[in-house]
Amino acid sequence: MDSAPSRMTFPLGQQAVDITPDGHASKASRLNNLGIAFQSRFERLGELGDIENAIQFQQQAVDITPDGHASKASRLNNLGIAFQSRFERLGELGDIENAIQFQQQAVDITPDGHASKASQLNNLGIAFQSRFERLGELGDIENAIQFQQQAVDITPDGHASKASWLNNLGTAFQKFEHLRELGDIENAISTYRQSTKNTSSPPSNQYRTAHQWATLSLTCQGSFLALDAFTVVLDTIPQLVWLGQTVHQQYEELPKIGQTINEAIATAISVGNLTQAVEWLEEGHSIVWGQILQLRSPLDDLHDQDPQLADDLERVSKAFHNARTSTRSNFIDNPTTHLAMTGKQEAQKFDGFDSFLRPKKLSALTPPAANGTIIMINIGQSHCDALVLSASSDIIHVTLPNFSSQQAKEMYSQLVSFLKQYHARDRKPYPNPLPNHESETFSIGLRGILRVLWVRVVEPVLSKIGMLNKNTSRDSLPHITWCATGLLAFLPLHAAGLYDSTETANTSNYVVSSYTTTLTAMLGSAPKCMQYPTENPSPSVLIVTQPNTPGMTALPGTEREAETIQKYTSPERTRLLTHEAATIKNVTNEMSKYNVVHLACHGIQDSKNPLDSAFILHDGRLKLQDLMSLSLERPELAFLSACQTATGDEKLPEEAVHLAAGMLAVGYPSVIATMWSVGDNDAPLIADKVYESLLRRNESAIQNPRLTPA
Repeated sequence: MDSAPSRMTFPLGQQAVDITPDGHASKASRLNNLGIAFQSRFERLGELGDIENAIQFQQQAVDITPDGHASKASRLNNLGIAFQSRFERLGELGDIENAIQFQQQAVDITPDGHASKASQLNNLGIAFQSRFERLGELGDIENAIQFQQQAVDITPDGHASKASWLNNLGTAFQKFEHLRELGDIENAISTYRQSTKNTSSPPSNQYRTAHQWATLSLTCQGSFLALDAFTVVLDTIPQLVWLGQTVHQQYEELPKIGQTINEAIATAISVGNLTQAVEWLEEGHSIVWGQILQLRSPLDDLHDQDPQLADDLERVSKAFHNARTSTRSNFIDNPTTHLAMTGKQEAQKFDGFDSFLRPKKLSALTPPAANGTIIMINIGQSHCDALVLSASSDIIHVTLPNFSSQQAKEMYSQLVSFLKQYHARDRKPYPNPLPNHESETFSIGLRGILRVLWVRVVEPVLSKIGMLNKNTSRDSLPHITWCATGLLAFLPLHAAGLYDSTETANTSNYVVSSYTTTLTAMLGSAPKCMQYPTENPSPSVLIVTQPNTPGMTALPGTEREAETIQKYTSPERTRLLTHEAATIKNVTNEMSKYNVVHLACHGIQDSKNPLDSAFILHDGRLKLQDLMSLSLERPELAFLSACQTATGDEKLPEEAVHLAAGMLAVGYPSVIATMWSVGDNDAPLIADKVYESLLRRNESAIQNPRLTPA
């Protein structure tokens, strides 16, 4: 392969090598550095030519470095690493043989006590482990354990690399798992446990080690012992996905951990620790939104005890909000970050603030009677379960043995396919009618999904908690709130039922359904008995419509929608922004002045960058990340009459990354949104029923001025 083009991308390094004469004291050093540059780029881009150049230059550096030279061992080690990298890419046995040969030489000539000895022992152990995985020879894994154990033994506690060495040693021990050698399994678990105690290790290493410990313990020791490992897993997540990152950075980390959290919850349930399961379910889901809500924590009580600290934390909170929605974060070494962390710890010393910015305990998550019943559903790989919370009873556990994560995945895929076929992913004035046979196929498919949801999820839960009472009048139906995990969060539990039998049974026959992303989001928006002006005992309403958004399909129904809403609102307490008046600036400015915002427009879900999901206004996109920066005084209800406003990102099913969740995080305690698009002709009818129910009750509004949450 001609690697000249690749070399030209490091002109200074190549020029330094070219102009240095053979025999010069710096020739080997410059060759080694050029090889390292190619190695680094290979690790970043994966171009095979780069690793071949790395091997070429590092081999030359080794060849001209005399024995006994202080840098000989490090250059042998670098060359071994390069061969290891090419082996992992191409799988050629000769490369791993060379890696072992050069790394063994590096170890042999490095004196005991040298700062690089442990690193070289670790690398040699990794090379033997790689050859074991290829050839299966027991001697190789024994050598891997021997050298990695030596690396651990000579590395002092507190060293930044000790946890990494321990993790590698644990992995080597774990290679014996298929032989079911109990001693090696116990050694692996013990090593992983020890590694997680090294606080100097990067959060990503801490999480990876804890996850390996939990997985091995669950497989070989059972749920009770695995619970300790999962506790460490959950403890590492706030450091892995922490406040100092931008939200974009956090979302890059989250796909790695979602299913692990669900399995931790399933493990807690299996051992009967329902309290722990609820706390972990709350702590491990909608992590980003949870942090945003915590940053909005009221500091009035703290202000009474320490005004200066409260002011500092409020200032830091605003700084975090501004920085977290940017594309880059410089917070890691920023004094603001350190002030925030110190301030958090200081605040936790005051009465009533011991749990400030910490995961909430069950006592703080139990819903008051006014919130009704909450049904949390965990979709684990091993089993699925529902946990029912209410103010009147202990946690109720309902097993769902006939439902699985795989089934949720298949049903979600089917639903998305049906909605695309029916063109239900965009709000349009006149949906394209399907041919009769396709319409019937769509109807049968959708009914099948709703039947499975009813029979295998909703009906077993409602039956267990005594909510299948057919004699309850519709005005007296109990209110429940669904909080689902995994891809079940994208499926319509509120519509589950039997729609093709002589006796219809569905969720809405027995309960009134709502959804929440987390308990914190719901409980934090509990009724606060707001008082509207006596002369106007009704909420103020901002209506935003876009009948003719530039570059988008016309939505004439939004004008009828606005007219419908204004039948029920007070003219002096209503503002309509439409056409060219509905700009990003105008809408965001006005949102802070009104209790209710109604957005009737196009909306989009950006699957590549969830924070770019947006409402389409006259002059552009009002993005989710823009909404996150808003601070509202008296928000009550957000009605999102747009398409895909409660459609999340399937890669982040635990995070509820959609516009409805964003409005909850902004501060709206109640949000009405769509799991898929609402037809332009249907939207005014829906708005009519909703606002008639909410606003045409002046006497009730005077007695209880808060809007009733759906």
